[in-house]
Amino acid sequence: MPKIAVLVLDTPVPTFKETYGDFGDQAIQVLQTSPLSKDFEFVKFKTIDKFEVPAIEDLKAGKYAALYLSGSRCDSFDDSIEWIRKLVLYIKTILQLQVQDPKFKIVLIGVCFGHQIIARAAGLDVGRNPKGWEIGVTKVSSSEKFATDFNCPSFNVVEMHQDIVLSGKLPDSWYLVGSTPIARFQGLYSPGHVITFQGHPEFSTEFGDKLVVKRRDSGVITDEKYREIVRRNKELPNEGSLLAGIIMKIVVGN
Repeated sequence: MPKIAVLVLDTPVPTFKETYGDFGDQAIQVLQTSPLSKDFEFVKFKTIDKFEVPAIEDLKAGKYAALYLSGSRCDSFDDSIEWIRKLVLYIKTILQLQVQDPKFKIVLIGVCFGHQIIARAAGLDVGRNPKGWEIGVTKVSSSEKFATDFNCPSFNVVEMHQDIVLSGKLPDSWYLVGSTPIARFQGLYSPGHVITFQGHPEFSTEFGDKLVVKRRDSGVITDEKYREIVRRNKELPNEGSLLAGIIMKIVVGN
């Protein structure tokens, strides 16, 4: 059975661990909402701190169909953290192999922090968003190509970030997934190679609601902004499972 490696790039939120698990557990849960996932084994790696990752030789040998990079509360541009520096170099190696070796078949999947790490490894600029935080279930307008390729003119996804892909020229064969007024690079796609989302398909609205409370209580957002986000979370259907289906379709198609 082919494997999907899930790189866990953060420790669990302490008060939520018992109910929701870590970011790797949440990733596996949403990907398994797709019937296409039944033919894959999911394997978690504790990449944060210990830098556990599949060996490049195992990737070359075809032991993994995809590599999923989770979100993280760390900054994707923080080079003072050793495992982040190592991760960027590791992803650069994979991207180079994708270009150099037609037989190298692995899909890179990234969400939020993972999306930014893949973008950074591809030569794009990442950093703090001057427009501030993007929080809650948010409607993303798909790029024309993504909308056509996946019959998806827009999608709603839980956002929870203040870091973004700021700018840069996309590599050949890559294109933009979609945009919001706060963050232009809401995802990246390279057929057969890469699919990323700035948002969190793996976050349920319930989990997102709890994170919004934490952001309010820590002073990140005002009470007025909190009420606006809660209202939006109730009004917009969370389409994380839709995005999981797209991800698995890409993995299977490879």
